[in-house]
Amino acid sequence: KLAHFGDPDTQIRFPAANIFSVETSGDERLRVDASGRLLIGTPTPRSPAASTAQMQLEGTNAAASAFSITRNSGNTGGPNLIFNKTRGTSIGADTIVNNGDTLGIIQFVGNDGTDSDSIGASIAVKVDGVPGSNDMPGRIEFSTTSDGASSATQRMNIGSNGDITCNFDGAGNQTGQLVIADGTASAPGLSFWADG
Repeated sequence: KLAHFGDPDTQIRFPAANIFSVETSGDERLRVDASGRLLIGTPTPRSPAASTAQMQLEGTNAAASAFSITRNSGNTGGPNLIFNKTRGTSIGADTIVNNGDTLGIIQFVGNDGTDSDSIGASIAVKVDGVPGSNDMPGRIEFSTTSDGASSATQRMNIGSNGDITCNFDGAGNQTGQLVIADGTASAPGLSFWADG
């Protein structure tokens, strides 16, 4: 089946059962496959970090491989990327999360010549305390992958109380070092400041 709008290079196609695609300038631009995945720039889904996302973008240059959010407003507000987690099991649920639950993760994955399952680094946000109505304590965890490894290890944590810990394994062991540049007398690499 095929539909076009006065231009044979701009078409909606139905290449197989339960699949449709959109073409412009004779090239496929997006596809919705039989699993309901939205694929932009590719007809074939990938599974980086062993996760086959429902929405995928693939390209061969910066513009074709970038996702842009723009907000136009005459105030200080900026665009937002929002992650939301509930413990519900149905669409539209409002079920409270628990201490330690992951609210969102950003993973940076590189292809190792075999597959795209190896994570180079990640940033995760987790609940850091007991949540309640209008009360959501959170922490940010920064993780990197050591040379010779394929999974990331937590390196720095910013807790809900504002404390920052680096290279701490959680069991009382310091597993690395914190390096701070010397700086200069007028702009030292490390400063301590106390109110008053």
